[in-house]
Parts: sequence; C-alpha cells; structure tokens
Amino acid sequence: MKDPVSHKSKIDSTIDTKSRAATFEAGARAMQTALESANRSPEAYFANREDPLHAAFKAKAVIHSGPGGMPLMGAAASEAFEASLDRPRSGKTLAYLHVPFCETRCLYCMFYQNPLDPSAAHAYADSLVKELALHAERAAQASGPVHAVYFGGGTPTALAPEDLRRVLEAVKKYLPLANDCEITLEGRIHNFDDARIEAAIAGGVNRFSLGIQTFSTEIRRSMLRVDDADTMIRRLEAIGRYDEAALVIDLIYGFPGQTAAVWENDLATAASLKLDGVDCYQLNVFEKSPLAKRIASGKLPSAADAAEKADMFARSVEFFTNENWRRLSNNHWGRTHRERNIYNALGKSSVDCLAFGCGAGGRLFGSSFMLERSLAAYHARMAAGEKPVQFLMRPGANWALLREISAAMESGAIDLSSFKVEAGGKPVDLDSIAKPVVDQWVEAGLLLRRGRHLIQTVAGQYWHVTLAQLLMRWIEGALAEAAPDERSVRAARFDMGAPGAMHRLRPAEHGAHAQRANREAAREAGDTNADRSV
Repeated sequence: MKDPVSHKSKIDSTIDTKSRAATFEAGARAMQTALESANRSPEAYFANREDPLHAAFKAKAVIHSGPGGMPLMGAAASEAFEASLDRPRSGKTLAYLHVPFCETRCLYCMFYQNPLDPSAAHAYADSLVKELALHAERAAQASGPVHAVYFGGGTPTALAPEDLRRVLEAVKKYLPLANDCEITLEGRIHNFDDARIEAAIAGGVNRFSLGIQTFSTEIRRSMLRVDDADTMIRRLEAIGRYDEAALVIDLIYGFPGQTAAVWENDLATAASLKLDGVDCYQLNVFEKSPLAKRIASGKLPSAADAAEKADMFARSVEFFTNENWRRLSNNHWGRTHRERNIYNALGKSSVDCLAFGCGAGGRLFGSSFMLERSLAAYHARMAAGEKPVQFLMRPGANWALLREISAAMESGAIDLSSFKVEAGGKPVDLDSIAKPVVDQWVEAGLLLRRGRHLIQTVAGQYWHVTLAQLLMRWIEGALAEAAPDERSVRAARFDMGAPGAMHRLRPAEHGAHAQRANREAAREAGDTNADRSV
C-alpha cells in the first residue's frame, strides 16, 4: 500500500487548518487556484484518504455544483432571452417566484434585499402578476406542464394574505400547471399567521418549507432570529393541524455555539413533531456577511470548521436513518410520502425553470438567467412591458450532461455508463474518462462501487458538492480535449446566486469591450453561493 501522504491532494495541501473555520470564499479561491495550476493532472483532484469524512479536501469548492457558460448582460441578455420565447419546452419544468422582502436580516444570510414594507410588498405583487401574464401566450411559457413551483426569497410568507392569494391565482391562470404540481411556499414562522396559511392553502400551496434553522433560542437570538423555541414548536403544531400540505423545515448545522448536544436536540425536536420532511444544510460563513464581521470582531465565537460540521452531518444521517425516515437526497429527508421534494430534486438537473420576480434566477433551454435585483429597476422594466432580464449565461458544450451529473451526485449515487456521450462524432466512455479520479476517491473512502453505480459513503455524501464539481470539471476537460472544435462558447464558471456576484458585473454596454468586461467580472465573481433559484 502506498504512503497515504502521497495521495494527499494538491488542493488539500494549499489550505491550512485555520482557513476552514474562516470564510467559504477563502477555501473556494484556494481550490480554484490549485486546480488552475495543476494542468489537468489527476493528482490535483485526489482526496486525502487519511480522514475522508473530516478532511477529504479541507475546503468546499462551490455551494451548488454546475457548469459554466458565456455571460451576457443588459440588452444582449434580454435579446437572447427574447429569442427563446417562441420555442416550445419539453420534459420536466420548474417555476421559481422570488419575493425580495424580509422583516429582519439574519446574520448569516447574504440574500437580504429589501426591508418589508406593506405598501411596497403590495405594489410588488402587482408587478409579479403582470410578469406572469406578460409571456403567458408564448410557447416557452405556455407549452408543456409545470411540475413544481417554488416561492423563495426573501420571505414569501411575509406577503399579506390578499397579495399571496392573488399571486397564487395568477400562477394557476398563467402557468400550465401539471395536475400533481408541487407548489412550495418558503418562509419563516414569525408572522406566518392563520390568515396567511389559509390564503396559501386556498391558492393551491401543497408544501410549506419553513426556515427553523435551530430550536436553540440562544443561538437563534445570536443570529437575530425573532421567535423562541416554544413559539416555533407551537406554531409548527398549529400548521400541521391543517393537514392540507406537506410541512417541511430546514435545519442548519455549524452555527457559533452550536455544540453536538445542541444539534442532537435540534434533530430530536424535529423528529418529535408531525413533520413531513426535514432538510439539513451546513452553515457557510461568507466574507461580507454580518456573521463574518461579528466573528472577526470577537462578538461571536467561530463557527464550526469542516471537521465539526462533518460530524454533525454524519450524526443527522445516523439519526434519521434510525428513525426510519426516507432519504430523498443527501440533504433531504422525508417522514411521510406527502413530502416529494420535486423542486429540489430537479433543480440541479438540465430541466427548464421559468423565473419571475426581482432577483429571481431560472434556466431556459440551457441558458441560465437572472432578473433585475434592484427593486426600482424591476418595477421600471415591468412598467415598460419588458421581461426584466439582467443577466443571461449561454450554455457551454455538454451543459445538459454536466447538469445531469450534478443532479445524480446530489442524489448520492451515479451510473456514468448510463450517459450516452459523443465527442468528435465518436462514442465516449465516461467510466474510462473518470477512472483516474474516481478510482482514487474509491480508495480514499468517498465512494463505493456497486454494480454500475458509484455510491457515496457518508464521507462522500458530506463532500458531494465538491465531488460533483470536480467530476464535472474533469469530464468537461477530457471532452474538450477529445473534440476541441465543438466548444461553441467559452465556459466561464459563474454562480448567479453568489453573494455580491451581480454587484461585480458592470452595467450593460455595447460592443466587444462590454463583452470582455462582463467575462472578466464573471471570473472575478468566482464560485460562492446560490439560493433556491436555479
């Protein structure tokens, strides 16, 4: 057997232990630098086999895995989007609606856009209804059923009952919803009163996804969350008594002060309630977040590092497995069959996602796009009768394959032989292409071979996003080498949902200078984060 040190990744050796407890961006940048300097060497993708659960790579490569493309801004983005509207969709389709208001800002969140103001929220609902109607007759929106709708934010549950009801009516009127369409309303317990719940149910919502994050009152208050544990439990019980929609909560592990005992209590409390599902996410501390600033100033202790979060993740797997909950994906668990998790399951794949609302992100025929993040700009463009597209990324070669790989890795298992791929007009064996990297991941204890499938171990599940991004990068590079003439666009990896990413992009201009500037800005933005929009 070879010395374990010889198998340690170059990525692994570029990041010291302390950086794991610092910010997400620091680790991601180091990962990117190491890969770019490796010149297609498989050793750069190798995991540390000494301790695969706690330190496989020592840093997370991205928040959500996905391929790159050619970024367009302003008029160029709008024109590209407009050109796709008369093309009929096929296959599964999602729809995402963004509500960019919050009553308070949580310290860890980088998606806060606007403080909640009832009159502003009412006017926003007006514009959202107009946007839903704008292209209702165009083939890209009207053709084929929509299988899952997701209201994200922001805080969609902050909308007034009458505004929530009329937006939902517009969704049913202007989108061709499948008969069994999953309609999710995301939000928080605070001020999600009976009137809002009843408006949501009357409007067709059949899934509530509520951000509990932790049942520790002390930690919640330290993160500037409003309600205490008792209030949340009573409200969850009240929502459950309606028994007309799946009730799902999010839990986050890795908060400052969140010990193993606190996490254990979070899991046990969730299991004691009549929930239909639980999603477990790890905390990411972003450089420009209020949380990072408080930690840096000493006002809060450090958040959990990668190893501590790995233990919390592993405990959640053990806990819900022992409770006999169904594993829906690496992060999602279902207690009852009412929880289907359709939007999240399809979100990372190659399916289309229609998008509506200020700051919403979607995907159409492979092109990812984002709508205006400025509320004033969004309203102005809607008043002018325009779809408020701010940014669009044309897909690179093999984008659909790469997205399907991302989705499979999210599920915990992948069969590379199931993908039919050609390069230069000849069939390509993805198993053979991936073998130099995958064999080492198996040896390191991240994957197991079971027939044709690569099954993630608990360690692999914890690192699945990084594994997915590295696997996509390795395969994409190999396919480009096999057929260099087939790369129709330069694939710049850019995460539209990244905290601050859109602020780095320059205003729309004309000509080659603007295109070059936008590509440079996209590279500067790097890989950081993404919200529920896809």
